[in-house]
Amino acid sequence: MPKANKSLVKKALGAQKKVIKVEEKKVDVMKEVVAKKYELSVDLKDLLDAGCHLGHKISKTNPKSKENIYKAMDGIQIVDLTKTIIKLDEACNFVHSAVKSGKTIAFLGTKRQAREVVRRVATEAGIPFVTDRWLGGTVSNWGEIKKNIRRLNDINAGMKANKYATMSKKDMSLLKKEVGRLNKMVGGLTTVEKLFDIIFVVDAGFEKSAIKECMDKGIKVVAIVDTDSNPEKVDFAIPANDDNVKSISLIVEEIGKAVKTGQIK
Repeated sequence: MPKANKSLVKKALGAQKKVIKVEEKKVDVMKEVVAKKYELSVDLKDLLDAGCHLGHKISKTNPKSKENIYKAMDGIQIVDLTKTIIKLDEACNFVHSAVKSGKTIAFLGTKRQAREVVRRVATEAGIPFVTDRWLGGTVSNWGEIKKNIRRLNDINAGMKANKYATMSKKDMSLLKKEVGRLNKMVGGLTTVEKLFDIIFVVDAGFEKSAIKECMDKGIKVVAIVDTDSNPEKVDFAIPANDDNVKSISLIVEEIGKAVKTGQIK
């Protein structure tokens, strides 16, 4: 981590330490009053250590995000982690309850910092994901997407059954190229039988076209929303750093845990 960022983390830690202690007490009281179905496995200090509080430059601030900003330091917006923990808790409880009731969820994270953790966590939970590129029409033109998914599944099944053993080298090469193309398009959606009910998105600003498609179709959107994006554009906005691998990983893994506990009958 650059020296400037280390200095920023130390300053933020000192500035928020007292606030964190007070808010942790409030959260403990809230837990006693409200019976929740999912309990977070992370706390405010975990969010701070992961760098979830480091927002964008002041010049990139979205006016709608101001309610989630603690203060500005050295030209950088600092996310109010007391808001983050509350919103993360709400999102996880929503996801847990929805999955428990039979709703389906997909993960979306196509930016470089998110791909690996999104693919891993989604695979562990046995849920669909998109990490290469969101195809325009994935939701609005679901019928065509299903055809691609069916084609990929058919080819994979054929390969396992040694169906293409007599195929020429040229045709096999073309088939493998098709598989590569289809994997990039719908590789993470091969287990999908019907359109998902919820989508969890890393970086609401980066994936805005996907979010619009989902919102227009009535699919609930849970998303990490940094200080440069509008939290009102999604159903459940989690204010946090959406560029740092540690920050992304912490939140993706927590949502993944909510999914997995919701899958337990």
